[in-house]
Amino acid sequence: MCEVVESVIASMHSRRFTDRCRQIQATSWSLAIVMIIVMVLSESCGSSRQPHDGRLITDSAGRQVTIPDTVKSVIALKSGTLRLVSYMKMTHLVSHIEGSEQRRNVLYLFANPHLRELPPIGAGNNYDTELLAAAAPDLILATFMSPHEADRLEQLTQKPVVLLEYGDLGEGRAKLYGTLTLLGQIFHREERSDTLINYIETTIDECSRRAAGAMEEPCSAYIGGVAYRGAHGINSTEPDYPPFTMLSVSNVAAGLGLRGKSDAPGNEVVFIDPEQLIKWNPDVLFLDAAGSRIWEEELTAPSVFFSLKALHEGRTYTVLPYNWNTINYENLLCNAWYIGLILMPSAFGDVDMDHKGREVMQLFYGKDIYGRAVDYYQPFRQYGCSGKDGEASSAEIPAAQ
Repeated sequence: MCEVVESVIASMHSRRFTDRCRQIQATSWSLAIVMIIVMVLSESCGSSRQPHDGRLITDSAGRQVTIPDTVKSVIALKSGTLRLVSYMKMTHLVSHIEGSEQRRNVLYLFANPHLRELPPIGAGNNYDTELLAAAAPDLILATFMSPHEADRLEQLTQKPVVLLEYGDLGEGRAKLYGTLTLLGQIFHREERSDTLINYIETTIDECSRRAAGAMEEPCSAYIGGVAYRGAHGINSTEPDYPPFTMLSVSNVAAGLGLRGKSDAPGNEVVFIDPEQLIKWNPDVLFLDAAGSRIWEEELTAPSVFFSLKALHEGRTYTVLPYNWNTINYENLLCNAWYIGLILMPSAFGDVDMDHKGREVMQLFYGKDIYGRAVDYYQPFRQYGCSGKDGEASSAEIPAAQ
């Protein structure tokens, strides 16, 4: 009898223990469910607050960056960034500049002289992280900067850093257009981006169309004096010079394995041996105004270049700088019209360079700075040897011939 009672009591304890375990298990599951719900609600609430904290964009390097809904102040770092901001007509938002911008003579500073008066955030082309942090801009824009450097700069300044690809008018044209589109999104100026892109594309198409119908015999050409981290002489050139490409002009420096390999601004610029230029002996020589002080010395003193037929035949001309603080897109479009006028008058004879130059500058900057550019750089002139003791002379070419 006692054994039966003990068995019944043990059975009751066992059921109680099992029920207790089930209660504990149920409570644990309930707590887990509550925690999951809290986490989901927290994430949901955070998502609903995100638009008030800013908006998420993807920069040219593929980085996702949260920027303010409305950017009220900006700092542009590295080559060409301030020019791009100027193209967008947003320089009124620039709060500080690099030290080198106070001394440069480039068109975006001709159009926006107030930029020179802004406080610097570093000496030369270098930024000071502490000065950047103290400036406290809403946004930092940068070209030619690695994602690693951008991430580090964000951590040090606690400000969003957006990377931009500068592009070019050749294989990198899509990158340029992508950057202009991105800037339109950043500044809520999509219409301005579209205007710039459409104008560039229309100009390239129009120049190419005219050149295709030209009646002149094809000729060879060379561009010298192209800048690269400073001014250079005649032996500095660009194998893929965009105006030549637009107009299907034979560039003697093209296709010879000279193309540079570098991520630095102006990475297409190469330097040739003067004897190579003599060997090419191009029909027409164009001189980039950025190197005028150097190539003028080369041409006014006895040198190997005097044997060039382009000099003796009066087929040497000056053009606006291609690569001054990286690519000057507005200058290249002006140069394309001028080169077309010089080499293909049958197709470009109706072009008035003064009118066309003013049109380009007005479109890019909203201001007529063409006269200032011509006065400073002295482009679109004929330059050649007079034939007396190798002396050189120059004369302005009429707008139309």
